[in-house]
Amino acid sequence: MTQSVEQQSTQANQALIFVSLAVFLATSTWFSGTAATLNLKQAWQLSDVQSAWLTISVQLGFITGTFLYAILNLADVFNARRVFFVSALLAALFNTGFAFISQELTIALVFRFLTGVTLAGVYPVGMKIVASWFQSGLGWRLGVMVGALTLGTATPFFMQALDTDFEWRWLVASASIASAVGAMIMTGLVKDGPFLPKKAVFNAGMMFKVFQHPPFRHTAFGYFGHMWELYAFWSLISFYLAANLENFTELQGSLAWMVFSVIGIGTLGCVFGGWVSRKVGERRVALTSLFISAILCLLSGFIFSWSPVILMPLLLIWGFFVIADSPQFSALAAQHAPKEYIGTALTIQNGIGFAITVGSIQLLPLIADSVGWQWAFLFLAPGPLLGIYFTRKLKR
Repeated sequence: MTQSVEQQSTQANQALIFVSLAVFLATSTWFSGTAATLNLKQAWQLSDVQSAWLTISVQLGFITGTFLYAILNLADVFNARRVFFVSALLAALFNTGFAFISQELTIALVFRFLTGVTLAGVYPVGMKIVASWFQSGLGWRLGVMVGALTLGTATPFFMQALDTDFEWRWLVASASIASAVGAMIMTGLVKDGPFLPKKAVFNAGMMFKVFQHPPFRHTAFGYFGHMWELYAFWSLISFYLAANLENFTELQGSLAWMVFSVIGIGTLGCVFGGWVSRKVGERRVALTSLFISAILCLLSGFIFSWSPVILMPLLLIWGFFVIADSPQFSALAAQHAPKEYIGTALTIQNGIGFAITVGSIQLLPLIADSVGWQWAFLFLAPGPLLGIYFTRKLKR
């Protein structure tokens, strides 16, 4: 019996590693367009608002995809690994179209949108697959997986930082190759977990019914506040830093490294937050992260003019905590969702959360046009503050 438990634990840990690797590779397509924004802004003569649409279009596609996947219960009616496999391959295909077919913004936005649709079958489905392997400590395990997603998000910026003259089309194409490899890993090296719920019966109304349970509803609304801040921070931090560096021209060549560091350190935030959650629980980790994010949102305008040598440590702290609560909200949602419809619950929570990101990503450049990037991030503060309110309503 002991050997059987040990073998099962080893298999579960191996599955976690492979799922996290597959998610890391597939989600590199997510921000490949954002990483190319500075190049495209110059090549296509885009304004800040137009540039932001390279990210917004992916978010809109992801939102559309999550509602489609949720209303059809795809991750619960069909095998989750196969759903991931097909979705990651399609993400690679559409991202390649963005790289080599797009010659102007309109066509680029179409391909970015379609890439976002397919990513609805990657991130939420990956969480369900991880949950199928573990009955407890889900916040810790999802911390590892979301950390992988965060690293995947930052990778295009890393590649750009290696060579600032890197051709943007090949930068994007490399993310497509990574996504295809992630699809192969999921279907070839990952098996169904022992706690995978039985296949659900199609129920189009389940995407609404999950919110009838107060603990899930409070978790979801806490997550929504977190999402108001997260992707706007990730996608627009390059504009905030670029504006700061106008007064520190000797450091302007380090912009890509700075952006990669601020986003990439979130990987450590996810893993560390998950590790701490084993002792203090997912709720407390989420609250702490939201509190620190709220403070930094409120301080962002006042620290803007500081030297990057002083500013960067604060932004690294922000990048560490801005994502650390995300896997904890997913773990809490999985605990409070109907077991046979975990995939649907996680998908619809993600869909609404990403719908909220469109508002903040679109709003901030408009605010920056009026008051400058110095004060734009101040308007992210209502997100973590709202998240704190609803997360506190959860029982300890």
